[in-house]
Amino acid sequence: MASGSIRFYWVQPQYDEALQTSAWNPGLYDPANKAVLRTAALDANGNRISVNPLTGETGPAALIGSLVNNGKGFVNGVYANGMGLSGKNGYPKGLMNDRGILYAPRVGIAYQIAPKTVIRAGGGVFYDRLQGNPVFDMLPNPPSTIIPQFYYGNLASIPPASAGTFFPAGVVGFDEGGNIPTTYNWNLTVQHEFPSGLLVDVAYVGSGSAHDPYRVNQNAIPLGAAWLPQNQDPLNSSPKFDGTTANQPNFYRPYQGYTNATDYAFGANSNYHSLQAAAHRRFGKDVTFDVAYTWSKVMGTASDYTTGVNPFNSRVADYGPLSYDRTHVLVINYVYNLPKFINSATAAGKVGGVIANNWQISGITTFMTGAPTTLSYSISGIGNLNERYTGSPDIGPRIVMGSAPSYPKSIYQWMSPTGLALPAVKGSAGFDSAPRSVRNPGDNDWDVSIFKNFPLRREAMKLQLRVEMFNAFNHPRFNGFNTGAQFNTAGQLINTPTALGGTGGRYGFGALTGTADPRRIQLAAKFYF
Repeated sequence: MASGSIRFYWVQPQYDEALQTSAWNPGLYDPANKAVLRTAALDANGNRISVNPLTGETGPAALIGSLVNNGKGFVNGVYANGMGLSGKNGYPKGLMNDRGILYAPRVGIAYQIAPKTVIRAGGGVFYDRLQGNPVFDMLPNPPSTIIPQFYYGNLASIPPASAGTFFPAGVVGFDEGGNIPTTYNWNLTVQHEFPSGLLVDVAYVGSGSAHDPYRVNQNAIPLGAAWLPQNQDPLNSSPKFDGTTANQPNFYRPYQGYTNATDYAFGANSNYHSLQAAAHRRFGKDVTFDVAYTWSKVMGTASDYTTGVNPFNSRVADYGPLSYDRTHVLVINYVYNLPKFINSATAAGKVGGVIANNWQISGITTFMTGAPTTLSYSISGIGNLNERYTGSPDIGPRIVMGSAPSYPKSIYQWMSPTGLALPAVKGSAGFDSAPRSVRNPGDNDWDVSIFKNFPLRREAMKLQLRVEMFNAFNHPRFNGFNTGAQFNTAGQLINTPTALGGTGGRYGFGALTGTADPRRIQLAAKFYF
């Protein structure tokens, strides 16, 4: 048996009816209108002051790095070079192109190779609607929203906004191409029915996704830029070229006039592969159950639309297990109608039957591998780690993992610090270890319900008392550990828990920190009629 179909999608971009939104688009940025910033200088007394490089006019040091309104790239007094305005000058209302009609074919095949054995296979294309929340990020963009700053005044005499000082602002945009997130699913299943109504199936299930959304800073400072001579603080007579004497980042960003330029792009991808096995017994007289086990891996560059990726080499820096990857998942659900322990017509038997008979136990038990996560680190007494190690304020180095992570799984040491080290100074590109390369604790949860039915004289009437317990055995379900390592300047990890000789206190590096819910019990009575 085979079947096939095709579906049609039309996913239209969302837009604000008042057309108040705007989007950063590097293709609209005109280098000829590059922003001019007030620079730093020294006055006659050796104090830092700000200078308008176009006119030579001086001002307080607080204005260093602020925008100079020379009319180029400004809209209504606000710097908006590179901003696409919703529905204006031919720019799409939804800030991205409409992709039109999309085609989604699906096919399924089933073949009975034996009286109680069936092979099934299928595949298809699926599209996801565009996430709506990023649209709201476009509202505060210039020129619709301005954030002036006022110095040396008071609340009683706040001048008009246009009279304030403006500094480079962060902007947000959409990839104008507007690709639609697409998933390709496929599966192959063998299903067999055993005696006693036991149905077992074993399947390979996979998928691949393209055009997944993510965030990328298109105004990130290139690697090593903080070490270059032209990017040092002009007032520092002895620059070190190691990131500690660099100028303000906004002076050497690719698109001067802005801080971060965050683009919601549609270039992430992921893949999922799994072996799934399940057993079902659904029509037993006293016992019904389902057992499902999945061994899987999901890899990709972005877990969701809020994930920020490396702007220079996302494939190397960000490809790894995604945040929702769970290697092993076992779920068991069951309903067990206990036998009637007393079946006597005597008065004593009837009383005993009311107590001992008509009990039911049901539950859901889950065992699951922990979620992947990423380690972070700091160095005691040392700042500017990004500039020191990667030469870019926007790209952070990663801790070096000299060996595969090991897990003692104790309360003070879920993960061992063995093999952890600092990356090379002025030698990191943010690839020092894989993303999400360690695991949080897994979970095992027992939710159990106990029902007692009291049949009443009239047919189809009964009273049911319920006790429902979530995490029935009230065991600790740890779900997180301290992933922040602190090193001293000699490269030694120092913030392990105090109980292990470190300086980290109870919750030092590697110690378990978070738990899921404790046991919860709810009682109920239900009358059937």
